[in-house]
Amino acid sequence: MQVDTLVTFSLGGIVGYLTRTLIDHFLAKSRSREDREAKNFNNAATTFRNKVLAELQGIYPIPPVWQPQDYPRFHQSIPKVETAAAEFRPFLKRKAEFDTAIKEYRAYCQTVTFESVSAWFMYTSMRQPDDIGPVETFRKLIERVFAFTERK
Repeated sequence: MQVDTLVTFSLGGIVGYLTRTLIDHFLAKSRSREDREAKNFNNAATTFRNKVLAELQGIYPIPPVWQPQDYPRFHQSIPKVETAAAEFRPFLKRKAEFDTAIKEYRAYCQTVTFESVSAWFMYTSMRQPDDIGPVETFRKLIERVFAFTERK
């Protein structure tokens, strides 16, 4: 009877050891996949951010004054920013929110003009107390888009 007990304990120990080894293997595999996904996300985020910044060079970060010749660049930037966004989108979990941010960027860039920005600064009496200007609106749009690139 003592031998049977010893064999039972030995088998229990072996099964326990194998179970623990199997669990460790799956945890390591899971961590490896998560690390790889985070690295891929970070690389894609950096690429997206660099493409957008290259396209907006001279108008973002916001210079002291946008020149009249800068305004066509807003509209011209839309295809390249949308292409970069389409390449980055598969790496995101919050795709719908990202799509909304890109649509808002497009809408702004399609409508901003030298005249509208100049009018904002010239006719201060027409503003509401809580209005934000076109320059600040653009800054917030870009910051919102770039918020999706925060590192994992």
